[in-house]
Amino acid sequence: MKNYRLLKPFELSGKGIHTGVETKVRVYPGEPDQGYTFHRIDQENSEILKVNPYCVTDTQRRTTLSQNTTTVHTAEHLLAALYGLSIYDARIELDNSEIPILDGSSLPWVKAIKSVGVAPAKNLAFGLRLKNKIRVEDELTGAWAEAIPSDRIEFHVELSHKEEAIGLTKAQFSFSDDFESKVAYARTFTLSTHLTPLINKGLLKGADPGAGVIVIDEVPSQEEWEALEKFIGLPLKRRKDIGELPLTPYRSNNEPATHKLLDLIGDISLIGQPVLAEIRTFKPGHKINTLLAKKIMEEAIKTKKIPSYSPDSEIIMDVSKIMSIIPHRPPFLLVDKIIELSETDIVGVKAVTMNEPFFQGHFPGSPVMPGVLQLEAMAQVGGILALSAVDDPENYLTYFLKMDEVKFKAKVNPGDTLIFHLELTAPIRRGIVQMKGKAFVGNQLVSEGFFTALITKEK
Repeated sequence: MKNYRLLKPFELSGKGIHTGVETKVRVYPGEPDQGYTFHRIDQENSEILKVNPYCVTDTQRRTTLSQNTTTVHTAEHLLAALYGLSIYDARIELDNSEIPILDGSSLPWVKAIKSVGVAPAKNLAFGLRLKNKIRVEDELTGAWAEAIPSDRIEFHVELSHKEEAIGLTKAQFSFSDDFESKVAYARTFTLSTHLTPLINKGLLKGADPGAGVIVIDEVPSQEEWEALEKFIGLPLKRRKDIGELPLTPYRSNNEPATHKLLDLIGDISLIGQPVLAEIRTFKPGHKINTLLAKKIMEEAIKTKKIPSYSPDSEIIMDVSKIMSIIPHRPPFLLVDKIIELSETDIVGVKAVTMNEPFFQGHFPGSPVMPGVLQLEAMAQVGGILALSAVDDPENYLTYFLKMDEVKFKAKVNPGDTLIFHLELTAPIRRGIVQMKGKAFVGNQLVSEGFFTALITKEK
C-alpha cells in the first residue's frame, strides 16, 4: 500500500473563508506513525491537536477540529491533499484558527506538496480492513453514507441538487487514480439561495472572488441580484437561467460533485490511515462524512490487531526476500510472505498444507500443527521485524531468549492459513527485542505469547 513522506516543509498563506482572517500555514514532515497533528503557534502553551474523528466539534459548512483550548477550522482541503497523495504523517503549524481557503480547492496544497517532493515512507501503513459493511443515516435530511469492505480504496458521491444548476451529480475516485487531475482541482461552491443565510450567520467573511464557485440555483429577483453584487463587489449581468455564475465558471461538468468528493476524502482522512473499502454517500456533507469516519474508527478499534488476509493482498516481502533477511530454509522456514510492515508492527502469512513433514507423526489420521512450531513461525516473523531495522540483515542472527504467557487457543489443521501479527512492546535497545505475538486463522486467535530476543552481528 502506498505511503509517502514529505521531503521538506512548505508554507502557504491566505484568508480563512469564514473568518476572513489572514493565516500562515507551515507543513512539516511528520514523525512515523504520528498521523496529522496541528500546532497553534499563535497561542501560548497551546495543546497539540492530534487529528482523529472524535475531535470534530462543528460541521456547519466546514469541518472544525478541537482539543481542549486548540481549535482549527476548515481543515478538510489541506487534509484531503495529504491523504489523496498517500501522506499519512504531517506536522501542521498555523498562526490563526482557520486554514486558508486559497482558490477553494485542494490544488494549491497539492502543488505545494509536489514542489518540495515526497519519498516512500519507512513505515508502510497497514490500512484499515473492515470486517462488515458500515452504514450511517441522517433521517432529517435523508443523507446516508456507507463503507463496504473491499481490497480497493474507492469513493463515490451522489448529490441531490438540480443537474441544470450544478452539472452532473455524481463523482468517484479510486486511489489508483491521479488525485491532482481527478479531484484536487474542484472548488467549493455556494448556492445563491444560501448566501444570505450564511452571511447572516457570520460566515463567508473571506469569500473573495476566485475562492470558489457561486451557483445560481433559482433565478434571483432584482433585489437578490443587488445583494449578490454587494457581496461580490462587482456588477453582474442579469440572466434568466440557472447554473454557475459566469464570474466563476466550472472547471469540469461535475465540479460541484467532485468538490463534495474532495470534502469526503478530507473528512475520511481524520482516520489517519487508508480504509480498504468502497465508500459511498448520498447527499454528502461534513456531518454525514464525519459520522461515517467515527463509525469506521469504532469498528477499527473493535477489530484492532486482528489482521486480515486475501490472496489479492499486497505483498511487502515474498519468500525470496524473506530468505535474504533470515537464515531459515525449508523445511524449517515457516513463513511464506509479509503483507504489512511498519517500524513497530509486522504481519506474516503461512499456508499450512498436508505436505508439511511434521504431519506425518503429529498425528497420524488426525493432523494438527504442533504449538511449538506455531511459536517458531511467530518467532521467524518477529525476527524479520527486528532485522528490518538494520542495513545489512544478512550479517545478523536473531536468538530468542525467552517466551512468556504462551497460550494455545485452537487447533491448526491442514488447509488453514495462519496470519501472524507481532508488535514491539518496547524500543529495541542494545540488541534486545521485546515483542507481543498473536497467530490467527481467520478471526480466531489460535496462539499468543510474549517474546524476548537478542539480535547480534555474526559476520
